[in-house]
Amino acid sequence: MGASAFALQDGPAASNSPLVRTQSGVATYQQDFFTNYAPVTALDMVSRVPGFGLSNGDTSRRGLGDSFGNLLINGRRPSNKSLSLETVLQRIPVDDVAHIELIQEALPQYDMRGHSRLVNVVLREGAGQSGSWDARLQISDSGRLGPRLVASYTTPVGPTEMTFGLDTGMSGNRIRLRDSLHDETGTEIFRGRDNDQRHYQEFAPTWSMNWDIDDESRLRLDVQANIWTWHRVRFSDVDSVSGGALTPYRIEHNETENHGSQYTGTLSYQRDLTDTISTETMFLATRNRFEDGPEAYEEYDPNTGFIEALIVDFAGEVEETAFRQTISWDPNERHSLEFGGEHALNARDTNLALATDDGTTVTPIDLPVAATRVEEARSEIFANHVWQINDQMNLESGLRYEFSEITQTGDAEQTRSFTYPKPSMTLNYRSDDRNRFRLTGRRDVAQLEFGKFASSVDPADNNSTLGNPDYVPQRTWTIEGEWERRFGDEGSFSLRIGHDWIQDLDGWVPIVTPTGVFDAPGNIGDGTNLRVTGNMTTPLDSLGLNNAVLDIFLEWYNTNVEDPLTGEDRHFSGYREWELALDFRQTFPESQMAWGWDYHWITDGEVFRAQEYQLHDNTDGDLDIYVETTRLFGVTLRAQVDGVFNNGDDRQRVFYDGSRANGIIDATEYRNISRGRTFQISARSTF
Repeated sequence: MGASAFALQDGPAASNSPLVRTQSGVATYQQDFFTNYAPVTALDMVSRVPGFGLSNGDTSRRGLGDSFGNLLINGRRPSNKSLSLETVLQRIPVDDVAHIELIQEALPQYDMRGHSRLVNVVLREGAGQSGSWDARLQISDSGRLGPRLVASYTTPVGPTEMTFGLDTGMSGNRIRLRDSLHDETGTEIFRGRDNDQRHYQEFAPTWSMNWDIDDESRLRLDVQANIWTWHRVRFSDVDSVSGGALTPYRIEHNETENHGSQYTGTLSYQRDLTDTISTETMFLATRNRFEDGPEAYEEYDPNTGFIEALIVDFAGEVEETAFRQTISWDPNERHSLEFGGEHALNARDTNLALATDDGTTVTPIDLPVAATRVEEARSEIFANHVWQINDQMNLESGLRYEFSEITQTGDAEQTRSFTYPKPSMTLNYRSDDRNRFRLTGRRDVAQLEFGKFASSVDPADNNSTLGNPDYVPQRTWTIEGEWERRFGDEGSFSLRIGHDWIQDLDGWVPIVTPTGVFDAPGNIGDGTNLRVTGNMTTPLDSLGLNNAVLDIFLEWYNTNVEDPLTGEDRHFSGYREWELALDFRQTFPESQMAWGWDYHWITDGEVFRAQEYQLHDNTDGDLDIYVETTRLFGVTLRAQVDGVFNNGDDRQRVFYDGSRANGIIDATEYRNISRGRTFQISARSTF
């Protein structure tokens, strides 16, 4: 153990030490490999596998086709949209884990589902009753206490295994906002100070059942509920500025509660028809309801009192039902085929009501596309093939064909149909146990976000967004190459270069109505994205830091699109050119102590709207530090500080007189928003 820090020099092949064994693209990590990290659950172990990052798949997409993560339990996927992979792994005590396998390339015996790497957690024989708990207390910058409990218990019940889980707690924090407004000459005319108090409560029970019906068939059921309440009270003092002197100008106040609930269930049935053919049937149902408001954004004159209020009332329901059937066939050890189909029904029903109150009369405001229902019927057929060409090379290919019909009713009525082929192909080459190369080509079709079909408002930011029934999903052709190199037991480095050609890029388009010009989500043309991503996990023994590991993530984006308003080339809205993430941990086994930190930083980001330009700056990044011990009864105790720098995030908004294309500046706003430092103490263990 302990290859030199930041070293990629030749040395022993990816390791066949007693703790890590590598064979045919699979690295096996024995339980003792993780001892120095003092793991409590399988989640702690998986998070320390070099060069691997846990992914839940794209659960934001409707249906099941993109929601398969990169985790296996005893060779089978436990994940679905009902439970996150983190939740699944937190339920497994470390003593129940025999070893962990890292599958580093597409192999016929594993269902990669488009992931470049998988982790397979192999449980020991006879694992039975077990439980885990994690209790935390967070102290916010305003002094509020936020307790949280995450617990689970697994037990055999006859021929089945039952798991009961609970995630519940509350949190409260204060957001400080300071802003100033300048006129077209750059002279400051207003200065504001916001104090925004927030309180959140959540109750989320879960229940899972695993039933090995017989040697050939298995049934899994996952059910989750989530009930929440979110409360906010905001006060804002606005002063006018003249000659450097401040004069009280306006006081703003708003208070609201958001109530919501979500219920999700997933049923999965697997059956081995023969030694080479198996089937899987999955069913998903989700129902989500939320109510926000009515919320009154009130304005007061410091001398005369109440002026007026804007009243916002927003509510909605989201439904998702999906059915998926898969047939897998492994004709021999070099080929694996999968084909099947999926059908999903989805709907989002939203209602936004606006009104003004002058103290005497409440007057409704007519906003286009404020009450609408969007429904989608989507079907997909798919086929995937993995071919082990030889001991060093394999080819993974697939084709998905999507059919969908979207119907919108209410304030806007329209029905549209889409059909999209989505081919993909990945070639994996392993030159030796240290070095792997991966070349991928694929076509992807983005998810149509139902929320973009309906209008929304942000009174605190004085922003309105119209729903756009005409926007279409962006499509992307991608070619991507990756090189991965492993060194020692704990070292890994990967470099990925990709290029995306995007059609009908998502962005902001202007919509002219009788009441004014509004921004709306829409398609702004074709664009490109060149990206380079580096990942490294390295021990730091050579720097004198024993039992210390550093994870490094660095990504660069070069995006380009022709601005539909100005005709000039620019970056994509919302994208950051550089992103850096560092994660450090050092353990002291003899004293049963550990400490660590993580740091995240991104460069400035731009947003281009019809009458507005925004520049976002995250200043000094986000640094979190912790120290922990297992000296007391084997319980892991941790003290942690989040947001150490606490300098807040800056935003500049440039408002234009008319279209952004004419370049005539009307006003500029500068804002700094800070959530402050938070302190947390926690205790977790298994039983």
